Amino acid sequence: MDIKNSINKIFSIQILFLLLLTVVSGAQVVDSNLIIGEYTISKVTDGDTFRFDGLDAPTRLLGIDTEETFKDKNAREKSYEISLDWPREYYLIQSQKKNGFPVKCDSPFGFETWEWAKDFTKDVTSVRIEKDDTTRGMDAYGRYLVYLMMKKDGKYVNYNLECVRLGYSPYYNKYGNSKRFHKEFIEAQEYARKNKLGIWDKKNKCYPDYDKRIIWWNKRASQIENFEKKFATFENYFNLMNDGEYERMSKYIGKEVIIFGTISEILNQKYPILLRFSIRKNVNFDAVIYEENESLLNDLNIDEIKEYYIYLKGKLTEYNGRLQIVLNEKSQLLLD
Repeated sequence: MDIKNSINKIFSIQILFLLLLTVVSGAQVVDSNLIIGEYTISKVTDGDTFRFDGLDAPTRLLGIDTEETFKDKNAREKSYEISLDWPREYYLIQSQKKNGFPVKCDSPFGFETWEWAKDFTKDVTSVRIEKDDTTRGMDAYGRYLVYLMMKKDGKYVNYNLECVRLGYSPYYNKYGNSKRFHKEFIEAQEYARKNKLGIWDKKNKCYPDYDKRIIWWNKRASQIENFEKKFATFENYFNLMNDGEYERMSKYIGKEVIIFGTISEILNQKYPILLRFSIRKNVNFDAVIYEENESLLNDLNIDEIKEYYIYLKGKLTEYNGRLQIVLNEKSQLLLD
């Protein structure tokens, strides 16, 4: 009987330990390497653009992409004017894009989102700025890629998630799923959809093609996941989004490599034609097409594939301090 009681006691202690472990693990503990610091907001530029006192670089908020808005002193009047015939203005701009992918432009709802952001942050005492992971801290424009943990009434609120939950932005995973809050973003978006909030309310004058955008962004996010699962550990594969990859790649000059990234710009005003991949501010990688191979531009359907992540393979060379691969064949550039 004593042995049985002892076993039951040990079992109860184990169960209690597991319950305590679950509670502890359920509370998020933020890695100090992910915290950039605590700052105060100096300016709300629009729904997803803020300036902070003392921060040494601008920010790009992860997981959200609010609509654009007029920002001058007549912003309210201009927003009202385009609202009278919305979404005609959007479709006029959309028609000018050759490949048919969704565009960004000033919208009535963009102004409404800006107004909400200013109101939401007016009682914020401080903001803890956090990164998603340690593999990529800045984008190609020199902006910190961050979440904003805003302190309101003594508690921290994830502004990025609130934007999605209240319908002021979709879950924006065009540059990859959130490493820390993917599940929460999905749930927040479903909540906003179900309750017809913000962009999910057909009465609001916002972009009319969010379903199309989400299909496009999800495909890009899945491309990143596929690369990370299949090739992240291969020495001659390079993900141009990640910090340090360009420097690591410089050790492979003269060797065959495979590059994973997106074309940010096509420079075709003179020869050679350059398909430019932006790494970070003032640092780029080029795929080079010489005049005799100009037909590759049409063969590759560049206008479409530049909207997705691609694999570029070939011999790595250097020209004027910039790393590059010369494109001679269509097979060198692959869309996952």
